[in-house]
Amino acid sequence: MSPRHLADNYARVVSSYVDNTIAVTRVANNAVFANMEAFKTSIQSTRDNVREFSRISVNSARTFEQTSRDTTTRFSY
Repeated sequence: MSPRHLADNYARVVSSYVDNTIAVTRVANNAVFANMEAFKTSIQSTRDNVREFSRISVNSARTFEQTSRDTTTRFSY
């Protein structure tokens, strides 16, 4: 084993390790960003659903209020 072969093998191992580390970091970053996008979409969907439920509740309250007034008016005569 010559020192040159040892140095070449060491350089290949280090290069491979660095390449693998960069690849793993890239995959991890992609996974994090994909999860962030999914979370953002989920939050937006939840926000839209809450607005729709609020609108439904307001409309139901108005309907009950109007029905109550109509019933009170009919029975007060």
